[in-house]
Amino acid sequence: MEKEPKDGVEEEEEELDCSSPKVVNKYQFAGNVANAAIEAVKAQCAVGKSVAELCEVGDNIINEKLQAVYKGKKIEKGIAFPTCISLNNCCGHFSPLKEDSIDLKDGDVAKIDLGVHVDGYVALVATTIVVGKDVTGRKADAIVAARTAADVIIRCLKQGKKNNEITPLIEKTVDAFGCKAVDGVVSHQIKRFAIDGTKVITNKNVPGHQVEECSIEGHEAYAIDVVVSTGEGKCRELDTKCTVFKRAPDQKYNLKMKTAREALYKIEKTHPKMPFSLREIDDSRVRLGITECVRHELLQPHPVLYEKEGEIVAQVKYCVLLMPSGPLKVTGDDISGVTSDKSVEDEEIVALLKTPVKTKKGKKK
Repeated sequence: MEKEPKDGVEEEEEELDCSSPKVVNKYQFAGNVANAAIEAVKAQCAVGKSVAELCEVGDNIINEKLQAVYKGKKIEKGIAFPTCISLNNCCGHFSPLKEDSIDLKDGDVAKIDLGVHVDGYVALVATTIVVGKDVTGRKADAIVAARTAADVIIRCLKQGKKNNEITPLIEKTVDAFGCKAVDGVVSHQIKRFAIDGTKVITNKNVPGHQVEECSIEGHEAYAIDVVVSTGEGKCRELDTKCTVFKRAPDQKYNLKMKTAREALYKIEKTHPKMPFSLREIDDSRVRLGITECVRHELLQPHPVLYEKEGEIVAQVKYCVLLMPSGPLKVTGDDISGVTSDKSVEDEEIVALLKTPVKTKKGKKK
C-alpha cells in the first residue's frame, strides 16, 4: 500500500507550491494511486472486455486505495478525472454507461486516461496500448510520436523558458513520425483543486487560437498531455453520449425542474470541484436533471471527440513537479518498448532528447 503523507490533520487553508514537502508528498501519493489504477486497467484490457466495466475497474481502485488513508481528517480526496478508455480514432472522454458500452477487439488502440487528487493536489495520467497484438506500423508511429513529444516537453520545463518556445519543438517532433498533434490539446499547469491552470503549452499553433505567453517557474506543477493523430489532428463530436461533466464554479441559475435541482444538489455535495462520470450516478432521476444543468451552463461537458474514421489517435500524459534538481515525474506509464521505423532527425531536438531530465548533483569537495 502507498505510504500515507505525514502532515497535520487540518486541510491547508492557503495554496502552497512544490517548495512545501507536504505538497510534494500529496502529489506523489496521488500519483502512486493513479499509476496503480492505470496499471490495473491495462492488465485487464483484453479482447471481449467491456469498456464500461474497465472504466469501473479504474475508478474502484482509486476509491479503494483512498478510503484507507486520512481517516478522520478533514481532507478531500478522490477521483480527479474519471477513467476513460477511448478507442482508435476516438480522441478522448469515452467513459460509457453499461448500456452504451462496447467491447474491446483485437488490434484496438486504447487510450486510458484517469486522475486522482489528495487534498486537491492532482495527479493525472494517460497511456496508449494496442489490444492483443504487437504494436507496429502507423499505430507504433502515433504512440512513439506522443511519447517522444512528451519527452521533449519535460526537458523544456526549466525556469524562465517561455511556452511559445516549446510549441515549435513539439510540432517538429510529431511531424517526424508522419503525425499531427490534435487541435486544442495543451499541457497545462495544475494547481490545487484545478486540473487545468492558467499557464498552458499548446501542442501546435492553430490560427485564431493563440494562447497567452507565459514563463515556466520553479516549484510549479504541470500535466504534460500529448495527443497525436495519423490524420489531420482535427477532432469533432459525433452522436456518442457525453458522460463526463464538471461543475462550472462561477455559474448560478434558479433551476425550475425538481430533477435538475436534485441533480445539482447531489453533484455539489459529491463532486463540487472535480470532473465526474454519469457512471457514478445510479439514480435515473438525477441523470435526467443533468441535461437542464448543462443547458443553463451549470455543468461543463467533456464531449467525446473523434478524428476521421480509419485514423489512429494516441495519447501520453503524466504529471511533473518542477523541483530544484529538475522535473520530478509523479505519474507516467512505461511505453519505451514500442518502436517506430521513423525517428526525429532535427539536430536541436536530437540534442535535447540526449540531455538528462534531472540535474546531476556536483561532487562535494
